[in-house]
Amino acid sequence: MGRTVLAALVCLALMLCACDNQEIRAPDDLITRFVHLWQQGDWAAMYQLLSAEARARWDAETFCRRYEKISRGIGLQQLAVTELEIAKDTARYTLEFRTSTAGDFSLEYEAGLVRTREGWKLHWDHCLIFPQLTEHRVVKVTRQMPRRGAILDCNNVPLAVAGPVFCVGLVPGAMQPDSAAKLSLLLDVPESEIRRLLEQSWVRPDTFVPVRTVGEAAWQQLREALTAVKGVKVREQEGRVYNIPDSLAQTVGYVGEIEAEQLQELADLGFAAGDIVGRAGLELVYDSVLAGRPGFTISVWEGDSEVAVVARRAPVPGRDVVTTLDLAQCRQLDAVLGGANGSMLLLEFATGAIRGVVSNPGFDCNWFALGISAGQYRELADRDAPFVNRAFNGLYPPGSVFKPFTALMALEEGVYDPEYSWDTPLRWQKSPQWGSYHVTRVVRPPHPVDLWEAMKWSDNVYFADLGLKLGWEALERYGAALGFARDIPLSLNYQRSQIRKQGGSEILLADTSYGQGEMLTTPLHVALMYAAIARQDGNLPLPRLTADDPAGIWLETGFSAENLQLLDSVLAYAASDEEARAWVGHGAVRGKTGTSEISATRQIAWYVCYFDQYVLVITLEGDRSLSSLHAAALARECLEGIKR
Repeated sequence: MGRTVLAALVCLALMLCACDNQEIRAPDDLITRFVHLWQQGDWAAMYQLLSAEARARWDAETFCRRYEKISRGIGLQQLAVTELEIAKDTARYTLEFRTSTAGDFSLEYEAGLVRTREGWKLHWDHCLIFPQLTEHRVVKVTRQMPRRGAILDCNNVPLAVAGPVFCVGLVPGAMQPDSAAKLSLLLDVPESEIRRLLEQSWVRPDTFVPVRTVGEAAWQQLREALTAVKGVKVREQEGRVYNIPDSLAQTVGYVGEIEAEQLQELADLGFAAGDIVGRAGLELVYDSVLAGRPGFTISVWEGDSEVAVVARRAPVPGRDVVTTLDLAQCRQLDAVLGGANGSMLLLEFATGAIRGVVSNPGFDCNWFALGISAGQYRELADRDAPFVNRAFNGLYPPGSVFKPFTALMALEEGVYDPEYSWDTPLRWQKSPQWGSYHVTRVVRPPHPVDLWEAMKWSDNVYFADLGLKLGWEALERYGAALGFARDIPLSLNYQRSQIRKQGGSEILLADTSYGQGEMLTTPLHVALMYAAIARQDGNLPLPRLTADDPAGIWLETGFSAENLQLLDSVLAYAASDEEARAWVGHGAVRGKTGTSEISATRQIAWYVCYFDQYVLVITLEGDRSLSSLHAAALARECLEGIKR
């Protein structure tokens, strides 16, 4: 706003105030009204309460501009008068300030008063804004940012922590004509962008102009080449550093500059545009814990010297977040998963603690913390949904890994004898009304199968018939007890599982019974369901990602101990020898394979097992050549490296 426009508005406000201003008959009312108008931001009305001498000395525009600038600068929220005393023509009082910067503080004042024909007036000077303030002194509000807390694994090994980073920039006066072009190639920053940075109005020949920040590994790799470019200067500083595999990135998350929506929520805490905050994963969910709170100092300055500190609030450092993750276990899972698309999840079934979680493809969190380059953006765009945490948000048909729960439901309903066996056909339909549709099973040795053999060979026909005996009502009732269509109490984003959308046909029921049809679930939910069997109490534990997450029960299914024990023996048999599809070379493992179709050309391979205190869920994405045997092979590698 131009000074001419501001002056005109002030004059208009003064005329209106003069019309409305009532005579103040008591000196204490003068102070109370003056402070009330200050809190309301009615600077023009305040000016009308000044004595003629003060108004002759200070014009309205100067008065209003100063009050407005200082009040906004300190984030004034509330103002109140306390301990007001009047002695003849002097008022002594205390002002209680509430601000968004330095918090609450109080200051003592002494003001001269004069009685006129228009009532009591104030002998005003700049010290009535803040003591020690004069016409030639200024108020400065400085901010001190806290150190961000670290994200640690369960052994206090850093996953995300403050560490050294290197800001690479140019000093224009020391450059050569080709310096910008050379730096562009080394840092993957367009030369046009470097030129734009150098042309900023504040840049002088000896100014250091930041171009890009790199991590320690990149600095060591580029150090010799960068220092050979004339005009390049490097400053070591503190930044956010991630020490995790790319496949853990979606869980840990990353930091970046605050966005407008976040700023609306955090501005009252002292955060401002350009600040670094959590933008994804645990960094975002626990940002209020990790970020701490900025500190502020309100002070009076004369030239380059600080005259007085008006108020100060020290910064509150961020607190560390200790996770349940074991970085060593995560690295083991990551190494086994390799470059395959999919996820692995390692859950401690007694406590619900997630000890390992990896999801491919992932990304390097350091790219975002340091400022991602155009080339890195292009690389991420070529990957298959790298920001999706497939362990929590990958919504897939569970396929045969759901069969144990169909069996468990049928046992609870008492609709079949698990020892009853029949020689299921390779292609089967319940009735001719199914038309051309048949349920197809895998090729197996030609003999009748009971529950143990059906689980071992993952016989679709056996479980389709079992589901039809069970019926939709019971399937959905038990499904709800197992967490389908329910919110999972997890701090990170996740997807809810579903049994079906709208279909209700007999064919859909048959397909759903072996984990196809419209059934969708996540690796996390599958792990929690298998934990109910592994625990032998039928309870799904609360999933835990941090040490502060409560340990307890998410859902009580009510399944009988007898049936749970039976299913445990069935799953042990399904992984008991080299002939079994779920065999992984360890006799104590209870496991189940699964393959499910997601399109005409894509399918999912599952392997789920439990052993010792863990449930391990492996999910792979691929074409029609992918099978559950690939997932079982990876499980075999995992079991050799997992702490037991």
